[in-house]
Amino acid sequence: MKVGYARVSSTGQNLDSQIEALESVGCEKIFTEKKSGKQTTNRTQLQNALDFVRDGDTFVVTRLDRCSRSVSDLHNILDTLNNKGVSFKATEQELDTSTSTGRLMIGLLSIVSAFETDLRAERQADGIKSALKRGVKFGRSAKLTHEQVEEIIALQEKAEHTNQQIADMYGVGRSTLLRYVAEFKKSI
Repeated sequence: MKVGYARVSSTGQNLDSQIEALESVGCEKIFTEKKSGKQTTNRTQLQNALDFVRDGDTFVVTRLDRCSRSVSDLHNILDTLNNKGVSFKATEQELDTSTSTGRLMIGLLSIVSAFETDLRAERQADGIKSALKRGVKFGRSAKLTHEQVEEIIALQEKAEHTNQQIADMYGVGRSTLLRYVAEFKKSI
């Protein structure tokens, strides 16, 4: 039996093209999910598919990255399948572990894939460093400016309004207002 597995990373993405491709190669049962591929353990449908396959079956995906994002995950999946007597096939990359050439190619491609992932992470880290050097600020923008905090302190000193009323005037929560005031007073 051919058992398919289709995955996209987010709920906004569509599984239709993968399902059609898996059906076109004869998959009788297809497991689908919309989850990130970074971890194998949090993908319940992948686990269900691996539990479902039996000796002599073929586990089919459209591309290697649909079932795994790392070399270790791919090897764990392949070990699970091999131990059950199940072959693995990636249709778009024409990989098939029922042949020795297919097993070799999957090993090589998984190493290249891991290398690309590492390069991407390095480029991202370099980009962040460069942006920080140029003064780019990451994260959420400040809710209150320096001047607004000074105005708030003046309002608190007049004691005409509660902290909650002042927070409402500035569109922030009471705890946010108190935190900004405390940080401002520490910096003086």
